[in-house]
Order: sequence, then structure tokens, then C-alpha cells
Amino acid sequence: MQNSIIKSTLALTCLLCLWGCQPQKKETVAETATAPSYPALGNAEVSKLYAEADQVDIIFFHLPVSVNQDDPTSVKTTVLYVTPAPPKITGSCQAMARLTWMSQGTIIREADVHLSPGCQYLLFMENNQPIAANAMSKAGVDFFNNVVTQVEQQKKQMEQVLRK
Repeated sequence: MQNSIIKSTLALTCLLCLWGCQPQKKETVAETATAPSYPALGNAEVSKLYAEADQVDIIFFHLPVSVNQDDPTSVKTTVLYVTPAPPKITGSCQAMARLTWMSQGTIIREADVHLSPGCQYLLFMENNQPIAANAMSKAGVDFFNNVVTQVEQQKKQMEQVLRK
């Protein structure tokens, strides 16, 4: 029992150290209701992405976590987060993550994930410049909210263990 507590405490300490040592990343393009609008990716482009993508990487800008998926079902599910509609942007929107789809190790699409009140969309990037924006599906919103919630819960648990 004592051995597992020591291991848990060590793991939590390491995670907190990694959390505190994360380099500060600059925010990507801030979007507002008066910001330029971008066309939405069309059904043909989204279908092509669905057919070609075989891996996904998600790098969170302010969370000590990233997600890598190479399971075909999971990869295709992330493409389904892209709705064919342009987003409705009602506030100041900061990107929370970069979502990268790859095919055989080559990047085929990248999008910044915007998820805050009034901002639930994917801003597609090429050469680090915005080219298109699509609203995010409910499944996508739920997925990203779930990741944030899990990280926050783990952080609270680590803080409780360290206080003991």
C-alpha cells in the first residue's frame, strides 16, 4: 500500500513539474465578431480528408497533454468534428489546440481549435495562416470539453495528494 502511494506521489510530482515547465506559446489568430470571415471547407475537401487521414495529433497550447490517434475509427471521428457550415463567432476567440491530420506521416490538414463561449469552430491553417473556418460538431465540442475536464480533475487530484 505504501509503495503504491509513493509511486502515485512520484508520478503526480513529475506531472506537476511538467505542467509548470511548459513553455508559453503565443496565441494564434484572435477572432472576434468583426474579424475577417473565412470560407468553410466544402464537403469535397472534408470527404477527401476523411478518406485520406490515417493519424491525428492534437497539441493543447495551455494544457500539459497532447493526443495522438492512429486508430482508423478515431481518426475518422475527428474529421466528423468538422461541420460543413461556417462558424458563428460571437466573441473574442483564442485557439486552445492545434489539430493535425496526417496521411502516411505527411501533414494533410491543420486546424486551430476554438472552444469557448461563442467560439466553437475549427480555423484551418496553411503555412500558419488561416484559410478556412468551419463550425465544430457537438461531438467535437464534447470531445474537447471532456479532455479539458479530465486534465482539470487530474490537476485537482495531484494538488490534494501533494497537500497530504
